[in-house]
Amino acid sequence: MRAARPRSLPGNAIVTPRERFVNTLLFRPVDRIPNMEIGLWPQTRERWLHEGMPKSVGCVLLAGDPYFQLDGAEGTALNAAGPLPPFEQRVLEETADYLVFVDQRGRTRQGLKVDGRYTSVCMDHYISFPVKDRRSFLNMRKRYEGNPGARYPAPAEWSAFAERSRRADTPFCLNNIWGDFGFYSMLRDWCGTEGVSCLFYDDPPLIHECLEFLEGYILRLYARALREACFDYIIIHEDLAGKGGPLIGPKLFREFILPHYKRYIRFLKAGGIPVVIVDTDGDFEALIPEFLEAGVDAFNPMEVAAGMDPVAMRRKYGKRFSMVGGVDKREIAKGRRAIDREVERLAPIVQEGGYIPWIDHTVPPDTSLADFQYYLERKRKVLAGE
Repeated sequence: MRAARPRSLPGNAIVTPRERFVNTLLFRPVDRIPNMEIGLWPQTRERWLHEGMPKSVGCVLLAGDPYFQLDGAEGTALNAAGPLPPFEQRVLEETADYLVFVDQRGRTRQGLKVDGRYTSVCMDHYISFPVKDRRSFLNMRKRYEGNPGARYPAPAEWSAFAERSRRADTPFCLNNIWGDFGFYSMLRDWCGTEGVSCLFYDDPPLIHECLEFLEGYILRLYARALREACFDYIIIHEDLAGKGGPLIGPKLFREFILPHYKRYIRFLKAGGIPVVIVDTDGDFEALIPEFLEAGVDAFNPMEVAAGMDPVAMRRKYGKRFSMVGGVDKREIAKGRRAIDREVERLAPIVQEGGYIPWIDHTVPPDTSLADFQYYLERKRKVLAGE
C-alpha cells in the first residue's frame, strides 16, 4: 500500500529535527516523520556484530545512529530517580547459575548467569525492597533530601549542555532519553509491586506522605534545569501495566496519584515543555482517561503484544493523544513478508500525524541484522510519504 504524502509546510521552510519531533507529536505539519528507534538487547548487538554490523554501533539507538541513518535526541545526565548516596551494591550469594545481590537502589535481586557471568537475558527476580513502613520510608527520603545541585553534572558539563539545548537542532529531553522519574515507578522501586499494592489499603496515609514528598522533590530538582536550559519533551517512566492490565486501577490512581500528576505537568508546561510522554509497557488503556485529564500528550512504547495497538487506539480515541512505538517486534523477526504487512498496517496513521513508529521496545536477538535493515528501509519510505 502506498502511504499518503505528509502534510506539507508552506514555501521552502527549513525544519530542524527538534521542530520535526515536536510538530509530529502535536499533530502539526511536518516535512517528514522522524526516523527513530529505542535500542538493542546486548545479545542482539553481539549477534549483529557477527552479521556485519560495525563495532561503533552501540545498544542505545534513541540517541541517533549514522550507520542505521536514525534521528536522535539528547537528554540530561540528572540523577532523578536513584537514591543519593546510592546503596552499597553487594553480593549475598553466588552459584554457577545465579547471583543474589543488593543493587544501588537497595533492592535485593536474583539474576541468572550465562556462560559464567550475570547478564540480562530475562527479568531478575526481586526478593525484597527497602521501604516497608513509615520508618523505612523516612530513612529512604534522606537520600532525596539533599542539595538538588548534587544530582546535576559538574558545573562546566552542565553549562555546556544548557548552551547546546538552546542552540542545537536536536530534540532535548528533560530527563534521560529512556525516561526516568515517575510517581508510581518510584513507589514500586521503593516498595515493590506487591508491597505498594498492599500499602494502598493497609497504610493510605503513608502512600500520601510518600507522594507529597516525591512531588516536592521533583519540582525542586527540575526547577533549575527549566530555568537554565531549553527542553522539547519529557518522558515520565512508569511501567505500571502488564499484559492483563494496569497494576493500579483508575480509582486508586485518581485518589492517590492524579493530583500530583496534574501539578507536576502544570509545572512542566509552565517551564516551557510542549510534549509530556508517559512510558509504560503493558495494557494501560484503563488509565488513559486519567492520564489525559492530567495533561499527558503522548504514550510510549504502545506494546502491541499487550493489546495496545496504535491503529486500534487511533480508531478509538482519535487525536486525543499522540503515540511513539507500536511496531510489533514479533513481526519484524519473521522476515520480509511480515515486515511489509506490519509497515503497511501502520502507514495510514503515520501520515495522520501524532505518531512516530518504532519497535515497541528494544530489539530482541531473534531479529536478524538483514531483517532490521529491511524494516528500516521500508519504514523510511513511509516516513517520507513515498
